Amino acid sequence: MISEKVQKEIDSARRFGQQLEELVYRRGQCPTGDRDVLLIAYWALVFDYHKAILSLLPAELFGAAFALVRPVIEVTVRAHFAIFCSQEDLVNIQQDEYRVNFKTIGPQIDSAFGLGTFMKDFLTGASKALHSYTHGGILQVGRRFDGSDLKPRYSEGEVIEVIHTTTSAAFMVTNIVTKHFKFEEEWKRTTEMFVEWGKH
Repeated sequence: MISEKVQKEIDSARRFGQQLEELVYRRGQCPTGDRDVLLIAYWALVFDYHKAILSLLPAELFGAAFALVRPVIEVTVRAHFAIFCSQEDLVNIQQDEYRVNFKTIGPQIDSAFGLGTFMKDFLTGASKALHSYTHGGILQVGRRFDGSDLKPRYSEGEVIEVIHTTTSAAFMVTNIVTKHFKFEEEWKRTTEMFVEWGKH
């Protein structure tokens, strides 16, 4: 059974995610244009994954929840990339031939959005773990045991990190969606809510 602390984190992330979604849905606008359609689709997909993770954790389906972190990060990366990528890369995305390269995409996003080395540092530090959890690597397999018992073993800290990372990704995609579509009031509110959520 998950701890009370983890449940509070889940509840807080769920509320914050719902508030972020409502900010964009209230606009009631469906974008046109190849890049804009991709961006809003990625935004919707991030929230689908985020809600799935927050539903899997209370059910103690930790392996499945952890496996979804990489798709959340990849979609977050693609949402940023769709805004500034070349026409050739855009066509590759549309034809499902584009592959995210965590070694090169971080600096590109940092440069395009003025993030310093944030995305590069995050992807460099997280890429091996993301791959292992999603593709049945040793990090995932090793957590199938608690001592000699065949039962999942994921620490409270690891579970909370998954919640924080994926909720922050939902914020990042909402942040660029509201900014890109010039939803200025929603953009400001998104940042305010992120700060409020982060205080807990």
